[in-house]
Amino acid sequence: MCKIFPIACFLLLCLTIFFMPIAGHAQVTSDLGNVHVEELTDDQVRQLVSELDRQGISDDQMERSALDRGMSPVELVKLKTRIREIRKAMASSTNQASVPPRTSAAGRMQDSISALEQRPVSDYSTAFAMIRPQNFGYGLFNNPRLTFEPNLRLPTPKNYQLAADDELLIDVSGYSEANYRLKISPEGVIRIPVAGAVNINGMTIEQAKKLITQRLASTVYSDIRTGKTTVEVALGTIRTIKVTIIGEATLPGTYSLPSLASAYNALYACGGPNVNGSYRDIQVIRNNTVVAVIDVYKYLVEGSKSNDIGLTDQDIIKINTYAVRIELKGEVKKPGLYDVLPGETLATVFDYAGGFTDNAYTARLRVFKNTDKDREVTTVGKEELGRIMPGKGDTYIVGKILNRFANRISISGAVYRPGEYELKAGMTLRQLIAEADGLREDAFSGRATLHRLKSDLSPEIVSFDVDKLLSGQMQDISLRREDKVEIYSKFDLKEGYYVDIQGEVSNPGTFLYEEGITVEDLILLSGGLKEAASVRRIEISRRIRNADSLSADIKTAVIFRQDIRPDLRDSSELAKFVLQPFDQVVIYPAPGYFVQQNSVVEGEVLYPGKYTLQAKGDRISDLVARAGGLAPNAYLPGAVLVRTRHFTRIEQNNAEIGLDNLLKQNSESGSSPALQSQLLRSSLRRSETVGIDLRKIMSSPHSGFDLLLDDGDTLRIPKQLQTVRVNGEVLYPTLVRYNKNYSFKDYIIGAGGFSDRSARRKSYVVSANGSVKGTRSFLFFKHYPEVSPGAEIYVPLRKERQPLRTAEIVSLLVSLATLLLISYNSIHK
Repeated sequence: MCKIFPIACFLLLCLTIFFMPIAGHAQVTSDLGNVHVEELTDDQVRQLVSELDRQGISDDQMERSALDRGMSPVELVKLKTRIREIRKAMASSTNQASVPPRTSAAGRMQDSISALEQRPVSDYSTAFAMIRPQNFGYGLFNNPRLTFEPNLRLPTPKNYQLAADDELLIDVSGYSEANYRLKISPEGVIRIPVAGAVNINGMTIEQAKKLITQRLASTVYSDIRTGKTTVEVALGTIRTIKVTIIGEATLPGTYSLPSLASAYNALYACGGPNVNGSYRDIQVIRNNTVVAVIDVYKYLVEGSKSNDIGLTDQDIIKINTYAVRIELKGEVKKPGLYDVLPGETLATVFDYAGGFTDNAYTARLRVFKNTDKDREVTTVGKEELGRIMPGKGDTYIVGKILNRFANRISISGAVYRPGEYELKAGMTLRQLIAEADGLREDAFSGRATLHRLKSDLSPEIVSFDVDKLLSGQMQDISLRREDKVEIYSKFDLKEGYYVDIQGEVSNPGTFLYEEGITVEDLILLSGGLKEAASVRRIEISRRIRNADSLSADIKTAVIFRQDIRPDLRDSSELAKFVLQPFDQVVIYPAPGYFVQQNSVVEGEVLYPGKYTLQAKGDRISDLVARAGGLAPNAYLPGAVLVRTRHFTRIEQNNAEIGLDNLLKQNSESGSSPALQSQLLRSSLRRSETVGIDLRKIMSSPHSGFDLLLDDGDTLRIPKQLQTVRVNGEVLYPTLVRYNKNYSFKDYIIGAGGFSDRSARRKSYVVSANGSVKGTRSFLFFKHYPEVSPGAEIYVPLRKERQPLRTAEIVSLLVSLATLLLISYNSIHK
């Protein structure tokens, strides 16, 4: 219980932070009660849908969150309907888009952790920001990157009034030098050491300087009168004043501000007006008198702070409620809520909003107005804006111009200048082709198409013969708005022609077919012949187009054989072979061409090193003879032949699959990690050993024991070996000194003996020459293999047997009893 309680508290804290409304300088995010869905534009709903999808917010979560934020159930039903319509339209446009290219299997693979890390965190406040309007000027006081802190590095304003807690810096220079740093007392007095107390409360800096200069001139600084000594007075640290902010502020209260602060500094400190506060009617009250009225719009639009005044102690800033507030939506540069002063027209408000966007439909603006009982909708034109006085709660929606052209036609395909053209009065199809500079040489003149829209906007296609149209054999076609003419190319109407070449060329592959191309041309395109290429019996395979499908022995291709000259020149003796589309050419290697093959001999020979094979029949004895013969210390039983493994791609894949299965089986059986690692290393080796008997090979050259050599073979002949390695399930795997009198078990004892999990019957010995011998068993007798110098003994792991469960034992006993009963009955019949 003690461990669970902190975890539960942590989860509760996380949930509280996640669902807690954002306070402070942010505008109240839970106010969706004033949202009217029918007044939302399609762009706003589309942005809402995109944001919900991006954050992974389901429709049920959106519904609950909207109700929590004050949206009425009726408006929520309307919003869900609009969302379904927008989703349907977005899905339709997505289906009409081109199919994206396929990704590789590696690109599609993604683990669940990565998917969770990339999933965005749901933020309902940002999602609903698309449909919740904001006041014009809201960002001025709620921008965390913006600060209205007063600049304390400026020279002291001349009209700054001194008061208690201000600090003065008095600098006397000239014939006399002195510096004083004096703080004004609560009584408004500073005490100058040589002049006594001076009352400067309520004075400006200029007035205080004049008074302080007079008092110092009557003291030891008499040279001040003659001008030989001067006095400078400046403001040091400034005092703190108390300002109270009331009314419709985001965070009303009393604030401690520097004495140089202005009204805008105080508004920024309180977060500005709240959702009901006016941006146009903010009063600064001093000594029960309104000394200034602040209109934030003048600062936002004109950049003027003429109505911003400095604050004094005990000033009151009152943010009044708005009188008239309207909303601008759609194609305006700054949509949102706007406060309107008496006498301001709708044109003035649109000036505050920056005017219309470039795509705005200004002929008709939709207006939603409030009446005493309900709402009504009207329309106004752009020319009426200067005469309209906005009313409370008005909503003005500016739509987009239609994405259509009044006089556009287009032509595409095999013409010299495809594109869009102006539809002139009485323009015909023949005139449009002429404006496009006519047909290209590859134009398919037999048939072309004209796509147009009928009066009900349903699509229609009109086909025509291009030759007859241009020659006047058919009646010309009059064009309409949005007609699209498509002239096809001959190359667009046939399969892409290609030819293929493989074999002994520098760059085998597929190449574009060109009329008249020959075998020699294709060889040049592929980079020329390799040195191993044969110029005889070049094979060309050709498709069969009209085969007899009813024949039992149907042909699938026609094969041609062609000889060429090595220099690829044409010859009168050799017939010129012209390729056809889809022909496949194969260049075979020359029968008598061979690349040098090498073998290596290492160890106890007179001249170890690499030797080139002279003939295909070279054997191990030939390699030893070319290396000068065996050295005196050569240990023939330990000689081994290492053969390089040349894998094809299919063999490599099969080997990897087999290795995975083998490792899985060993892991399930509980084999040691060392054994699995050794198995992995051995399977990944690019070479393998071949057990040979070099003594018999050298005594009987070219016999059955004398193997033929391959390219990359390595013959290793060691010197006398004196150890035996013991590996696997023994108590202490190690090297044991070879002793001809030792048996298999003696070497096991030298490694500590068998372990409890050793599979003794499966033990085996790998001799120094690579040959392998296993243990033979008969009943309870085991015959272990002989051990030679340099051999390795392997003791594998015994697979643990699962103990019989109680149910299995009972089932076995029942089966046995049944069998005995049947046997007894059969005997006594």
